[in-house]
Amino acid sequence: MNPSNLDNLVSAVSKQYETAIGSGDAFFYESQVSVAKTDDVKNVVPWQIRNVPALLKKPKVVSDEQKTDNPQQNKADVFAPPYVPNLLVKELDDFTLLLNKFCVLPRHFLLVTKDFVKQELPPAPNMLAQAYQILKAYTPSESGNDMLSFFNCGQDSGASQPHCHFQFVELRPSAPTKPAVPIEVLLDQIERDGKEMEHVHVLPVPWRHFVVLLNPPEDATELENYLGTRFIQLLELMFSTARDNNDVQKGISNRPSFNVLLTRRSMHVIPRRTESFSLVEAEWGAYKNGGADAAPYSGTLSVNALDELEALCTDNSERILEVLSHTGMAG
Repeated sequence: MNPSNLDNLVSAVSKQYETAIGSGDAFFYESQVSVAKTDDVKNVVPWQIRNVPALLKKPKVVSDEQKTDNPQQNKADVFAPPYVPNLLVKELDDFTLLLNKFCVLPRHFLLVTKDFVKQELPPAPNMLAQAYQILKAYTPSESGNDMLSFFNCGQDSGASQPHCHFQFVELRPSAPTKPAVPIEVLLDQIERDGKEMEHVHVLPVPWRHFVVLLNPPEDATELENYLGTRFIQLLELMFSTARDNNDVQKGISNRPSFNVLLTRRSMHVIPRRTESFSLVEAEWGAYKNGGADAAPYSGTLSVNALDELEALCTDNSERILEVLSHTGMAG
């Protein structure tokens, strides 16, 4: 891993994004963001809900065959060569940076393995280290915007592609005093209590949500071992909690699905029970089933209609907690 390969990464992503949008190789969907209000002093997460109605309309995509000057995209694996040139940001030693073709947030990009690795496998230490180096390259802006990286692991995690990849999005804080990644407001109390950085913490939410605070070494050569060790601590607690709760006897797979959230401040692991939640079965209205990947567990959710937005915002943020408890592992 060579950090110098990430020089000018911010400008490279921005330039390639503008090119891809302009050429029709990538698509951006406008959205409006609401913040779920709550009167519960214990529920302090400023849940951001993004309404993206344009996702219901498929864009008119120019086929690869019509682009005679570009090679055709690999149909069997969209994250393998030949890459669409306008989606290719940078090639690193073991990984490639690609723009996400369909963006709800501007400049959404991916870190993918050059060789095919199954997405159902946990990210390797060198991938965690590379992802963290990318986060370090994106220092917070004056407006407070910051980067979130996430990884969906397993069939119930919300993973959309079988080729191993981390995703990166830039988030905007809901208020000047709030963190850009909403769930990280729950880390403030941990830090104020002065608890040891080595500990694995359980966030005060109604689903299993494990987190470690990060204080990585400056030496890039030591970063891989540090993050790998921290990740193993999270997985060990996830598996031991599953054993204590007899998950396998309850019919839950012994090869669990889970999400990983990674910021410069922390690493999270959230085990998953299922990918979707039925708004119809919950009797919240005649809306289609909602699916969840890692992003909602960071505190930012997406819906496709105002009716869905209103359904989730009813009863303050209690329904959001119910959805995430259902798709996650309660208790």
